[in-house]
Amino acid sequence: MVADDAQPVPLKGAITNLNWFDAQRKHYETPDQIARRFKLPDDDAMRAFCHGAASMQDRRTAQFIRRVPCAPDGAWRFLADTARVRQWLFGVEWELRPGGTFRLPDADVGIAAQGSIAELHPGEVLELAAEDGSIVRFEFLDASGSARARRDIPNHAGAITEFRATNRVPDTAGVPARLRETTAEQIAQPGGTGTHCVGVIAAWHRAASLLQKLAFEDANLFWPAEQEIGLNIEALVAAYAKLMPAYYKA
Repeated sequence: MVADDAQPVPLKGAITNLNWFDAQRKHYETPDQIARRFKLPDDDAMRAFCHGAASMQDRRTAQFIRRVPCAPDGAWRFLADTARVRQWLFGVEWELRPGGTFRLPDADVGIAAQGSIAELHPGEVLELAAEDGSIVRFEFLDASGSARARRDIPNHAGAITEFRATNRVPDTAGVPARLRETTAEQIAQPGGTGTHCVGVIAAWHRAASLLQKLAFEDANLFWPAEQEIGLNIEALVAAYAKLMPAYYKA
């Protein structure tokens, strides 16, 4: 575990692309071999993981970006509709209004389970302030004119929304002993106190990916099978356990 004042290594955009993975390859390894070494099932899944991996904004803040095949108002339904939101946001129960309370009954250890709604702009922004000092912010941006978004969803001619989920942990954040849904006895916190632990990063990755999958199903579009890696909590924990120590390397 590095010292709290150690500076993060940018890694060419943190861990959002293949550059760091490629740099880790031994000269004799094939893509399938490197994927197995990182506990990912194949090269397509490795690339899908990298494409959706956390972007570290700073030592305490991780952001996930997903593009979904609908307009921002349509994407907002995945927050405003009770049945939809409970399928991806840890079974959330809340009063969806400024100052309303929220509770995440299905959240794993390490994720703040309750607090209040700090900011709400329907169709655009929702920010949750947890009792432990952590912040979760959801943003919905119109990406219909983005060439990148069109490449991500090539068979969709309609509107596209960029969904951003940003999680900032409190400066007192510690490492939980165990995750409910993984066999790992200890879930690492490579950046030390006040940074994300591997399990929290993995859990938010899965939540963001699940919202994307639900949006694709709602639009009757095919969600690529290799992106299922984003729903496998043990595979995500294993992958982030490899990546996060490099990010926080002094």
